Amino acid sequence: REQHISTFTDADADPDDLNAIHVIKSDHIPLRGDRDYPPGVLMVLEDISELSRERRRSERMMRQLIDTLVSVVDRRDPYSANHSTRTAEVAREIAEEMGLTEVETHTVDIAGSLMNLGKIFVPPEVLTKTGNLTDEERELLASTYLVTADLLKDVTFEGPVVKTVLHMGEHWDGTGRFHISGDRIIPTAQVLAVANAFVGMASARAWRPAMEFRKVIDILMQDTGSKFDHRPVSALMNFLENRGGIEKWAHFRDPPTSDKPEL
Repeated sequence: REQHISTFTDADADPDDLNAIHVIKSDHIPLRGDRDYPPGVLMVLEDISELSRERRRSERMMRQLIDTLVSVVDRRDPYSANHSTRTAEVAREIAEEMGLTEVETHTVDIAGSLMNLGKIFVPPEVLTKTGNLTDEERELLASTYLVTADLLKDVTFEGPVVKTVLHMGEHWDGTGRFHISGDRIIPTAQVLAVANAFVGMASARAWRPAMEFRKVIDILMQDTGSKFDHRPVSALMNFLENRGGIEKWAHFRDPPTSDKPEL
């Protein structure tokens, strides 16, 4: 028995018009033959367009909500503006390069977009501080992803978004916050950790300019086997060097247009 999903769009329809999308599910059931009838296939068709439209509407609303939440964080710290969006973009490319599933790729996208939500509880003067951070300030910033996970724990996602955010602070060798190691760290978190580190180093910050991509890759390679798994690091390197990633993400290194946060 085989099942197929076919999607059709009305000719000349607006790409954003969900009513123009039609989805047909077809089940193909083999039929045994006998002496009176040859073997055949029974095909059962079902129009699931409305179900598909509702799902797309829900996904669109979720994305709009995520974008709104991300903009709240970005406005408080110009040096971290676009960090979540860029991390989500890099994580998607790494996930696709690694051949992760569609759900896993969607998970790193959502988790990357929302991971810094906990920064809304960090004072702006800490986010934009140009001098050395105190130990308390460093811990406050380092633990914001835990606040994010706590804020999202009761939200239903298609994939393991909350667990991805929780595991992103773990190290491959088990020296992370919760001492989870190796493949006990879910793949989506392994991808997100590499993407987050890459964007953080390749972007300008209040206390330093952006690093060169080659230097960032060298650092990630040095941390392979300790902080990071080699698979997402290798996937990122391949995308940068062979799929135009260096040119595509060159703008990551541009400094922000303003050095004052919008409160």
